[in-house]
Order: sequence, then C-alpha cells, then structure tokens
Amino acid sequence: MMVLDSYSARTAHAPDVVFALWANPTSWPEWDAEIREVAFVGPATIGARGRMRPASGAAASFSVTAFEPGRVFANASSLPGAMLLFEHVVTSTPDDGALIEVVVGVEGLLAPLWKRLLRRSLGNAARSSVTGLLAHLDAA
Repeated sequence: MMVLDSYSARTAHAPDVVFALWANPTSWPEWDAEIREVAFVGPATIGARGRMRPASGAAASFSVTAFEPGRVFANASSLPGAMLLFEHVVTSTPDDGALIEVVVGVEGLLAPLWKRLLRRSLGNAARSSVTGLLAHLDAA
C-alpha cells in the first residue's frame, strides 16, 4: 500500500467506544469533517457495502474489507486501476485507554498515479478523522 496519510493518538476512551463509531458508518458525518453523508445498511461485517459523499469531490461506494470487533475496521473504494483504503486500528493501553491509528492509502497497478492525484485532497484525512473522533467522544 502507498500511504497518503497516517495518524495515531492516545485517548482515555476505551477501545470498544472508539470502535463503535467506526463500525457505524452512518455516524461518520457527525464527527469526521471530511464526510458529508453516508448511506449504509448494517451491521458492519466484511463485505458490507455503503455509499459515501465526501465534503468535497464525488460520491463513492465502499465496502468493509477488514472487521475485528473492538480492534480493526477497514474499508475500500474502487478507483480505476487501484483501491483507496482506509484502515482503522484501536488497541488497549495499560491505563485503560486506547491507541488509535488510521492509515489512508492506495494500492494497485495505478496506485502511483492515484497517490499523486489524491495527495492534496486526502493528505490530512487520517489526522482529521482521528481528531474529529476524539473531539466527538470528549464532547459526549
């Protein structure tokens, strides 16, 4: 995978609380400034599909590509000759909090081209997602 952006942060929130937001795609627009709208019929499982409209750009379909309850959620969207990937991992920390990690990348034959094309629009997507999620949890 060619990485467009990655970001990690520690939080006092439990991993299950963080994971619950990732596993509920219809909640994404509430806390991720990069997402305007999501159509998704749950539950989230590997292979589940939805449609997302970003804050800027065209709407895209996505599918859940990895799902480990309480730990890993990944989704991907098809691009001509590549896949756009969003990987979310949360792990427990000794203080009963969590480490949150998000990686945004592209893979496939045309990944180098898509990396150049998407670098500006998605170059802050992981950081924006993590900080938005944490602000949402802190405000709750």
